[in-house]
Amino acid sequence: MGILSRFITVIQANLNALVSRAEHPAKILEQTIADMEAAYRKAKDQVAHAMADEKRLDQAVAKEQEQVKQWQGRAVLAVERGADDLAREALQRKNEHARTAIQLGSELEAQAANVASLKEGLLDLQQKIADIKRQKTILIAKQRRAEAQDQIYKTLDGIHNAGALETVQRMEDKIEHMAALAGARRDLAGELRGDQLERRFKELGAGTPNVDAELVEMKQRLLLENKRS
Repeated sequence: MGILSRFITVIQANLNALVSRAEHPAKILEQTIADMEAAYRKAKDQVAHAMADEKRLDQAVAKEQEQVKQWQGRAVLAVERGADDLAREALQRKNEHARTAIQLGSELEAQAANVASLKEGLLDLQQKIADIKRQKTILIAKQRRAEAQDQIYKTLDGIHNAGALETVQRMEDKIEHMAALAGARRDLAGELRGDQLERRFKELGAGTPNVDAELVEMKQRLLLENKRS
């Protein structure tokens, strides 16, 4: 797992560098995926090398075990032929190969455990990459919504700070005042026209009785004057 840990550390360092520079979130996601895929390829290559080492160790163990069998057979043959010195040397060789086989066997077990761990880490990294790719679309959609909302609030805040709403309210009040003033003038003009017409009719009505009375008076005066003459 050492190699995978180093890869993850490098990825985290790159991610922190991007965040510290306030990079665009989508770029951070893309870069993170690219880094993880690069790490996956390197880790996969390391796992392949580890598996190759495991196979070589297994072959070495098998070879040493085969040597053990061969020298055991030679020792038996030497004993049967009465060659005790050769038998002793054969047994020494057998024991040397046996010790080597044991040591290689221990290395093989450790390497097998290492390969299993690397494979597990590789699968975990592969799963994480797949998860991030699946979530990328969702995260970017959330980011775009957040950016849109932020832009709206910035625009509204800018309008408020610039006094645009207050200006619109003043213009609205001014227009309403102008409309009210025009209506008042219209009503006043109508009232004035009505009063003038009413006054004319009153004057006409008041003038007619005075003329008739004067005419009657004039007729009576002429009648009296005729009688006297």
